[in-house]
Amino acid sequence: MNATEWAEYQQRRAQVDDLMAEVADEEAQMERDLIAAHDEYELGFSQESQPGVTPAGRTPPPHRSPASSRGRNRGR
Repeated sequence: MNATEWAEYQQRRAQVDDLMAEVADEEAQMERDLIAAHDEYELGFSQESQPGVTPAGRTPPPHRSPASSRGRNRGR
């Protein structure tokens, strides 16, 4: 391998290293986003399980009175 070929090899190797670093950064960002999405999901789930706490953007389900449920069961 002559000096020119060696220089080209080193340049290509540096480009590959740069691309690998970019891929690693992208993967790390995706992992952080996935972790954040999971944390938001868990937070929303834990808030739903607490009485009286409604996550933003959601309306609580309507509550039926005991009298209305008794009326449907008559005649069975």
